[in-house]
Formats: sequence, C-alpha cells, structure tokens
Amino acid sequence: MDELGIPLDEKRPGRPRCQEAHRKILEAALFEVSEHGYETLSMEAIANRAHVSKATVYRRWGSKAELMLDAMQHAGCGAFCTVGTGSLRGDLEKQMSALVRFLNGPEALTVRAVIAAVQSDVDLAERFRESWTMKRQLVFEGVFEAAVARGELAADTDFELLIDLVWGPIYYRFVSSFELIEECMVGRVLDKVLPVFARTK
Repeated sequence: MDELGIPLDEKRPGRPRCQEAHRKILEAALFEVSEHGYETLSMEAIANRAHVSKATVYRRWGSKAELMLDAMQHAGCGAFCTVGTGSLRGDLEKQMSALVRFLNGPEALTVRAVIAAVQSDVDLAERFRESWTMKRQLVFEGVFEAAVARGELAADTDFELLIDLVWGPIYYRFVSSFELIEECMVGRVLDKVLPVFARTK
C-alpha cells in the first residue's frame, strides 16, 4: 500500500523472482520515458534495460500505455502523505503538497503520457479510473467524512464538487503548462475553497 493506504497493483502474488522482474520492468519504463519520451518508447527498449525478454514484458502488458499506467502507480508509491493531522486544512495541505512535488518530479512525463493515452483508449481509461482516480477519491472522501465528524464541514457537503475544486486547479496547471507548479498554489487554492464549504456555526 502507499501512504494513503491504497493497494498497489504492482504488488501481485507470485514468486520473488517474478516480483523482482516486475519491479525492474516498471523502473526501466520510467527511465526510458524520461530519457527518450513517450512517442519513441518501445517495449523492446524497456525489456533490454530491465534485462528481460520481450515475451516477459508482453505477458504482463499488452501495450506500452498499459505498462506506463502501472509504472505511474509504481512511481506514485510514497507520493501521497498520510493524513490525520487533526484538521481538514492540514490534511489537504499535506496531500496537495505531496502531489505537487510528485507532478514536478521526474515522473511528470509518465503521468502526461498516461493522461494522453487514456483520451483515445476506452479500456485504458476505465483502468485508469478504477486503479487511480476512484481509489484516491474514496480516500479523499474519508478525509471529508472525518471533517464532518469534527464539525468542520456540514453533513450535506458535496464531496465530489469539493474534490474537483481542491484538486482540479493542480491538475489543470499540470496539463496546461510545462512549468513547475508552485507549492504556494496549495495555500492559495485552500484559502479560496475551504471558506465556501466551512460549516457555519
């Protein structure tokens, strides 16, 4: 599990050697895309860097887009902070700051490649939604439910809308600009969004 308590797809049952090969392939994919970009990325190059056969790679992934989705999740292990600061703002600040650092890091090309690929691949888009978006949404909803219990949010708060308003600006900045996301953006977003949803006494 990552620090959000989300099971990682790459940790599948199997012999230790199989798990080691799996890890090496994912890390090779991350290295190759960072060095050469997604368009010229090939399964053969990944296999060569991981010191496995192409057959080993294709047994696990049918396309490079599927492989990069798993590589993104592998890279995201540790990118999200444990919640439980005792306040809604504190929890969100930790999570959002960790996301900004992740998106500003060397995995940015991988994330952009996956986001681009899911636009034209319905099956991959569904996998992305189930393995990345929905799992994280459930965790975020848990944060909001804790805030409701503490009296920080009203019981009828629209969690889905709150997620969009809090996380949307970061992802928008990421996909619309190739510049680094300033970490001060976290505070600016929360300053505008949280007062709108704060429970009135």
